[in-house]
Amino acid sequence: MLRPQQRPHHNIAELFAEARSDFVRVSAPMVRYSKLEFRRLVRLNGVQLAFTPMMISDSINNSEKARQNEFSTGADDQPLIAQFAAKDPTEFVTSAQLIYPYVDGIDLNCGCPQSWAMAKGYGCGMLRQPELVRQVVQEVRRALPADFSVSVKMRLLGGEQSLERTIDLARQLEQAGVTFLTLHGRTPAQKHSKDTLDIPAMAEVRKSLQIPLIVNGNVESYRDAFDMHDQTGAAGVMAARGLLANPALFNSIYSDFETTPLSCVQQWLDIAFAAGNNLLFQCFHHHLTFMWSAQMKRDLRVQFNSLGSKEQVVDFLKKHYNLEYSKDDSMSADYTDCTYSHFTPPKHARHIAAESDEQAWSSKSDGKFFTEFRAHQLTGTGGEDLELGGLFGEEE
Repeated sequence: MLRPQQRPHHNIAELFAEARSDFVRVSAPMVRYSKLEFRRLVRLNGVQLAFTPMMISDSINNSEKARQNEFSTGADDQPLIAQFAAKDPTEFVTSAQLIYPYVDGIDLNCGCPQSWAMAKGYGCGMLRQPELVRQVVQEVRRALPADFSVSVKMRLLGGEQSLERTIDLARQLEQAGVTFLTLHGRTPAQKHSKDTLDIPAMAEVRKSLQIPLIVNGNVESYRDAFDMHDQTGAAGVMAARGLLANPALFNSIYSDFETTPLSCVQQWLDIAFAAGNNLLFQCFHHHLTFMWSAQMKRDLRVQFNSLGSKEQVVDFLKKHYNLEYSKDDSMSADYTDCTYSHFTPPKHARHIAAESDEQAWSSKSDGKFFTEFRAHQLTGTGGEDLELGGLFGEEE
């Protein structure tokens, strides 16, 4: 039984309809990084629809600790889509029933190309079983109210007749009842580079559907987002690494900025002050590294990366950039007390494995991407195409 919702749910289909000739600005699901405080920052800067980080259904369903660690929200955190990695209908439906009171939609990850995920049947591994993907959608659609959003994030299918097979799966999911789809313009085997993104294929998939399509890949500036919309006609454009580098990417006031405006860094400090202990130092520090380290000379980067507390970071920014907490009362410090007594998940045979997954996705670990990003910033080596590793549930 679904618990009465904690706030009115947004109708996501109407959100797209209201955009009409324009497009919805979307913040991607990013493991470790698209948490509540960052979602607050990007919403202040033009994002209209945000995703949680990818969560593993088996872990969330069977561990209260995982639920409390991996998901948080507040009254201002809307509209919001919760994304899950799941590999059978029961576990995805269970996650949907648990999270229903606190979000506006649920999304199935069929786009993560990382080897560990595919080996376990998650992410792109689901694309090997299109009938199963359709079954998952059908089951969750039957379990939830008709106006509650159900979606799938996927990639172009690899192999022969890639476009035709992608269109076929997208149409099957449309018929199964998804509210919208998100399509990343690469196959599971393709790595991140400018050359591998297949914009014409995304445009063809969009033409084949009646439901909204969000497109994803290589959106690293305000201009990129508008170009992607113009080239595909998509109802929404999603950014991931571009938003990490510049959380004001979708803010029209800063459309000519190639780097994060100082005012956005100030907003992050104020959000962090309001969050208090709810925002771990590591997450606070990492985001500043992504959005501001490019503005630092090498010696300052070395010094900044060695800092170990919020107080040290604020002192550093005040000394070198005249930034400090403004203690802005308008910044929300609201955190919803998310409880899950409304639904008791059935015990699953894989609940022990969930505990190991929970450890693997610990927010206290740096993740491969951040380690490589920091090394690249300090040495100037490594080129543009860093392996994303643990950064996203899906490589962008």
